[in-house]
Amino acid sequence: MKSIARTLSLVTLGCTLSLSAQTTKTEKTTDISENTDGSVSKTETTTTTFNPEARTKVVKYFETYKTNPHGLPPGWVTKVKVKEIPTTWRTTRIAPGLVLTEKERPYLMAAPPELIQVLPAPAGGVRYYVAGSNVIAVDQTYKVVDSIQIPSVTYTVGD
Repeated sequence: MKSIARTLSLVTLGCTLSLSAQTTKTEKTTDISENTDGSVSKTETTTTTFNPEARTKVVKYFETYKTNPHGLPPGWVTKVKVKEIPTTWRTTRIAPGLVLTEKERPYLMAAPPELIQVLPAPAGGVRYYVAGSNVIAVDQTYKVVDSIQIPSVTYTVGD
């Protein structure tokens, strides 16, 4: 397929939280491709990203628990099944655009209210979860909209 046009636009949206204003960036990419049979295909992708301030606040939130088992808030250790968490969730950032399978969804932990307060107000249908060592935003189809890897959350296989 030969790409005919690619449009990229950045739009800054103001989202208000009860404690402070947060902003998110939305990237919209449109690909128009000409197929070998002469037909044209159009694909649009919209990605919302956490702003740098929110990323910093998430890392600081988990820093307070770095001396706890796995670097998690109290009470979470008993909920986490370390050996069952997908390996990549434990070691790397979950890539935006990835669709979580039904097998992976039980390992998502709803983000606690204290953490949600430091995140941008989610767009319609977007939910926040902790997945391994990541905080992720997913849409209704469980497509990862954005993620933040948390350096202080660590899992070892022997746990």
